[in-house]
Amino acid sequence: MQPVGPYRFTEALGVCQVGTAWWAIDGQDRLVTVAVLEGAAAADPPWREAFANAANAMALTSGGQRYVNADFAAAKPWVAYPSEEGMGAQRLFQTLGMDLHPAESETQVLIPESGAVGGPPQPVSGVPTSGTPSPTSGAPLPWAMHAAVPHQVSSPPQQVSPAPQQVSPAPQPVSAPPQDPFTAPVRRITPSEPRPRRTGLWIGIAALVLVVVAGVGGVVVWFGPDDPGTPKTEGTTSPALQPEQKTPPQSPGLEPPSAGDWPKEWPKFTPGDSVRTFSDLDGLGFALKVPGEWDCTPAGRAQGFVKYTCGVSNDKQQIGGELIVRECPVPCDVRRQTAMRQEEEAWGLQWMRGGQFVSYADSSKLQLDGERRYGLVLVAYWRGGNSGQIDRQVVFRMTSPIDGAGRLRRVANHLRDTLIF
Repeated sequence: MQPVGPYRFTEALGVCQVGTAWWAIDGQDRLVTVAVLEGAAAADPPWREAFANAANAMALTSGGQRYVNADFAAAKPWVAYPSEEGMGAQRLFQTLGMDLHPAESETQVLIPESGAVGGPPQPVSGVPTSGTPSPTSGAPLPWAMHAAVPHQVSSPPQQVSPAPQQVSPAPQPVSAPPQDPFTAPVRRITPSEPRPRRTGLWIGIAALVLVVVAGVGGVVVWFGPDDPGTPKTEGTTSPALQPEQKTPPQSPGLEPPSAGDWPKEWPKFTPGDSVRTFSDLDGLGFALKVPGEWDCTPAGRAQGFVKYTCGVSNDKQQIGGELIVRECPVPCDVRRQTAMRQEEEAWGLQWMRGGQFVSYADSSKLQLDGERRYGLVLVAYWRGGNSGQIDRQVVFRMTSPIDGAGRLRRVANHLRDTLIF
């Protein structure tokens, strides 16, 4: 069995006319399913485009399925899905109009690389297409309907429908997941060498907000009924490019992250909340929603890096902190993500695993400048470019009075829903 990307294959899940679905193990011994486009389909541009479009449609459609890694530019394009969320690889092929059948061998593909791919049937009415290839000689095959879905969209795409024709045999039950031989994973991540020591970066988020946002003023943040006519606020101009200060944190988070999931009890913004939307903060790449009394001020900009200080400060309270977006060099794999997370200030708290690509730490017992405060920091990775691969890091690090924890958690939930990490 030949691995694809960072995965080790264990058993073929099933095979169809255009590829194979596999059970595989990632670098941390977690079980995934991987869909691989093979044979003549892998060499055919319309099939490659349909494969990528279907994967992105599944990831971006409400109720769909997100993939954890992909390489659509590979000789044999592939997409990996976490096993705990279901048979993602099987579902992808079904979206393309292909049903999996038990694999008779590790490399069984019903279309040899030298075979010809037939033309697609006429698209079903109402289903968008990204182009119809010219038919070529050879046995006609079912064709995947192309979902016209870019890698980044502002609203969910239409559901991708399977092609109306089917010439493959009736689907047979897919075998159950094989026994995972790696049930006792061993930590394989080696922390990177520490960078030069810095001094006094993190005296306290409260002091940071006071310095940067002092001119903003404002009143106590309160989530009450909002004026439905509240306009969106356009972003401000970023400062000139300057090198990012890369110095180690004074109190990094405790590694490795403890097992867990994203806290379902954290509140979200509702239509009745007073909110402010920054729709075009330079370099951020997404619309940011914050409590209505907050402001966001540029605090740093360099190639592949941008930082904003967001929050509110007055005589009664200080709330807010930093929002940072960085490029994560591809391949932005587990090792690189861990090394980047270890460079972040986390007040010495234990990191918690909040999902496949996010870790967070929070506490209501922080002592900053002699005051007990709530602190929340999350580090997540997301698909910010056009390659379909994880290539961005977002860092959200803020503090508030103890009773302001819900406000920070609302912003954290907004980031998770917007960036899909």
